Amino acid sequence: MDTGNIGKVALITGSASPSGLGYAIAKVLAKNGYAIILHDRLDATEVEPLREHLEKKCQVKAHYLRANLLQRSEIEEMCEKIKTMYPGGVDVLVNNAGVTYNVKLEEYPPQKWDETIGVHLTAPFDLTRLLLGDMKRKGWGRIINISSVRSRSASSTNVSYTAAKHGLNGLTKSTAMSSYGTGVTCNAICPALMETKIAKDMIGSIAEMQGISFEEAEVKETFGIIMQ
Repeated sequence: MDTGNIGKVALITGSASPSGLGYAIAKVLAKNGYAIILHDRLDATEVEPLREHLEKKCQVKAHYLRANLLQRSEIEEMCEKIKTMYPGGVDVLVNNAGVTYNVKLEEYPPQKWDETIGVHLTAPFDLTRLLLGDMKRKGWGRIINISSVRSRSASSTNVSYTAAKHGLNGLTKSTAMSSYGTGVTCNAICPALMETKIAKDMIGSIAEMQGISFEEAEVKETFGIIMQ
């Protein structure tokens, strides 16, 4: 454990899936001495084994907060709860939560656009807006936005995800500029396909839409990203 991080607190959104990227990030941060705030939309009883594992395995405080990132009031309520638990706010914010939906652009449901933009772009804006001030006052903070390789390429069937990730990169740059010289940094990580639920759901929907196998869709999607 990195004892230099004892006393620091990390919030990771979308981190209550044992096989997801968010929980993997939480485990690494916990092993390095950070107190952890897990987040998702699941009931607390479903997340309790993961929370307990972090506390026992890594000897850090671990919490779980439930909030719907499509509801600004719930985001604000979650940040108020964090302020009660940790008056100095969080030291690390990882905007990781994600959703995906694949269909032809002309058939794309507006509600799916709203949902994807809300989770991937509006929620990170709100969380940054609400938590950045305390980081600046402490003179130290790290905001990490989990973007995507799609933020630097395009998709003909996942228009809202592509647009949201392009926007998230812009938010990242603006936050970094706003925080220059304060001790707070903001960076985006842009992974390609990983073996997560959101990636599997995306590939499965592409396979169904194109009438091909999951394996064929996985190869096509990976090759398409590389070629772009």
